[in-house]
Amino acid sequence: MKKLATISTITAFALAPAAFAAQGPNFAELDANSDGFLSVSEILAVTPQATEEQIEGFVSAYDADNDNKLSESEFETWKADAAKAAQQNGNQ
Repeated sequence: MKKLATISTITAFALAPAAFAAQGPNFAELDANSDGFLSVSEILAVTPQATEEQIEGFVSAYDADNDNKLSESEFETWKADAAKAAQQNGNQ
């Protein structure tokens, strides 16, 4: 339920459309400091229309190990969920 609500929030500020999930930047392109994780600030850098609170909620929803950042695996889980949500909403 938490992920569904977060996907809705992300969709609202244009982070989760199918085009972004399927063809948007890959993990390595977003990982500005190449540490193997995406921080809130790295995600904010590519989603200026989002608030920090929205990004924190998004990270929290997909941060399986609760380290306040997204691993590549957690990011790929989001991409898969975002593509499914977009497809269900007829946005493909």
